[in-house]
Amino acid sequence: MRKINWTEAMLSRLAELYPVETTAHTAYVLQVGVTAVKEKARELGLEKLAKSRWLERAGHISRHFDDRSYTEMAGDLGVSRTTVSRMARKLGLSRSKAKGYAMSSRVRREMVRRERRRATFGLDPLTRLKVISHRAKVRIRSRLKAKGYITGVHRNILYFTEATCRKARLEAKAARLGLAFRPFPEDNTPLSNAI
Repeated sequence: MRKINWTEAMLSRLAELYPVETTAHTAYVLQVGVTAVKEKARELGLEKLAKSRWLERAGHISRHFDDRSYTEMAGDLGVSRTTVSRMARKLGLSRSKAKGYAMSSRVRREMVRRERRRATFGLDPLTRLKVISHRAKVRIRSRLKAKGYITGVHRNILYFTEATCRKARLEAKAARLGLAFRPFPEDNTPLSNAI
């Protein structure tokens, strides 16, 4: 290992570059090894400054730590979930078990709701969650509701009024899937309009 003679110009350049540039780049500019740069910087008491991008990410993580999951924050920042988790640990942020469970429960509920909407509108699922047992039935029931049919307490019975423009082909298809059609009851039977 050769001894490096540090000149004043080299030391001033080291003090200028080391805090803001990578160690490898500083070593390349000074034409010395990376280890020599690290040792001299430690000897002079030089430290790296935090990168502005890291500070932005850290700010985002600390602002949204209580209301967003690691995966959601990772998606916002364009980094991996592990990176977000490491940064949170460095920032001293932690969640209780109850808070973690509540967070994952909220995320799962949102995912299920999103998948249900996709199934209702006839789109392919994004995840492998089974949110609806009979997709075709749910889709056709939704279409019939849009046409003016009313769902009751029994989910397989659809009611029509005199104002409803009945669709014979759609009703036949729905009947094959197990849906039944009845005239709207005149008495005040409690009905639900849920899908």
